[in-house]
Amino acid sequence: MNRRILLSLITIAATVIIAAGGTVAYFSDKETSSGNTFSAGSIDLKVGYESSYNGTSSVSWDLKDLGTGDKFFDFEDLKPGDWGEGTITLHVYNNNAWACMTITPVKNDDATSTEPEIRAGDTPENPADDFDGELAQNINLLIWADVCSNNNGAYPGDNVYQRDCDNLIYQGSAPTTTVTFALADKDTNVFTGTSSEPLLGSHDYYIGIKWEIPNNVGNIIQTDTYEADISFYAVQSRNNPDFKCGTQ
Repeated sequence: MNRRILLSLITIAATVIIAAGGTVAYFSDKETSSGNTFSAGSIDLKVGYESSYNGTSSVSWDLKDLGTGDKFFDFEDLKPGDWGEGTITLHVYNNNAWACMTITPVKNDDATSTEPEIRAGDTPENPADDFDGELAQNINLLIWADVCSNNNGAYPGDNVYQRDCDNLIYQGSAPTTTVTFALADKDTNVFTGTSSEPLLGSHDYYIGIKWEIPNNVGNIIQTDTYEADISFYAVQSRNNPDFKCGTQ
């Protein structure tokens, strides 16, 4: 191989090396979705309350989480003819929800048996039985969804039961066994009357409770004590269309 041919080969090789080391501009595109986040929502049930006892303002509080000592009713020395009313405010924050109310009796106890009580037909008190009393049976209880609004001055949460305007939830004696009321589930909504309609998030709903001890009860209830827990349960309605109170 002569010198001229060798130089030519060297030149070609150098050219290839230079081309390989250069920038290649292919067509391209880039798309970016930044900050993708999954955040869980929340449901927070708050409860407010105002009440009266024999026509005089009694216990009340603003919307809050209930804790120890928060009692809707706490009365001693009751007598025939006494009565009271309480209006409970329910407020579910942030999301629509199904809601239930449960009354769980703790006792209906005949604490002692006085001589007038025995003469009235009561049996002697049984220390081992917390449900041997007669007070619950002689408390008339009325519970309603306080929704009425009309030209006569009625408005939701007005502490007054308007027959044929407010929606009745329960009427009878104080429960001696656990009972659950559907406030809103797949079958009912006591505030709107429409089934499968949840409570709206961040909206106030009112429940009225009136109790009274009739004048003619007499001595049969002397020394008796009735105690019950009242609880409210709220659960998301979205993606939960078949929820029914009393099944959770």
